[in-house]
Amino acid sequence: MLKVIKKREVRNLLPQRLKSSHKGQNGRILIVGGSINYHGAPILSALGALNSGADLVYLYVPESNFEACRSMYPDFIVKKFSGEFLSARDAGKIVEFGKKKADSVLIGPGLGDRESTVEGVKEIIENLHVPTVLDADAIAVIKKIEKFPLQQQIVVTPHQNEFNNLVDRDMKIIEDDPKSIILLRSVSMDLQLNVLFKGATDFVSSVEGVVETNITGNPGMTIGGSGDILAGIVASFLAQGLDSFDAARASAFINGFAGDLLRKQKGFCYTASDLAKMIPYAINKI
Repeated sequence: MLKVIKKREVRNLLPQRLKSSHKGQNGRILIVGGSINYHGAPILSALGALNSGADLVYLYVPESNFEACRSMYPDFIVKKFSGEFLSARDAGKIVEFGKKKADSVLIGPGLGDRESTVEGVKEIIENLHVPTVLDADAIAVIKKIEKFPLQQQIVVTPHQNEFNNLVDRDMKIIEDDPKSIILLRSVSMDLQLNVLFKGATDFVSSVEGVVETNITGNPGMTIGGSGDILAGIVASFLAQGLDSFDAARASAFINGFAGDLLRKQKGFCYTASDLAKMIPYAINKI
């Protein structure tokens, strides 16, 4: 049987904060996301990042999302690129901004799957060498990378369909099927990627081939946006200094644990925004 992530382990993984620390020293995250179709996804990721302890969150979104993101919360620092979708022409200035401002980058929430958008994502991850989270449609860029490993630590956060698309196979990842676990492990080892596979049971696979499971969470987390929040937590912990495998497994546990706390209060009738607001309380209870 695979090892299950436990609360006491996560407690030991949580970032420690120096009394002498100053603004920005506890994590600066760049989130590249949004499109004319999905303005909420990067906002939810940003809430996940801030509520898990990051100091600063920068949102880089299309101009069609700019006002919505800037007016939603005063806590975000919002930048914009032109148009309604990310494209390769936007990558250069995003990379330069990230080199100056970011300890980690999350790419994907709400971006969409246009070919030009995937090309823009490719340009960013090949040139911005900070710890990186690839979520949602940005995961598809892995199939376009010609040479692995990349210079930076990478965490990808697929659900079942996104994983199937990545490996071009229709295989459910379940613990009782050793072949599926071998496939998950081989993706991590061959491509040097940490995979946080999202499902009723989460699987976290390291570049060394270690696979652990997370069983926190409940069916209420099928709500839209819970994965965006999870990706934001991972990016936050990367920016705060955790290595990629530890950031992924701590985030999976905390996101599910926050959902379990909400279930006690609201049953299954809660939103992704509720989930984001519960993260600090979940961390405090660990």
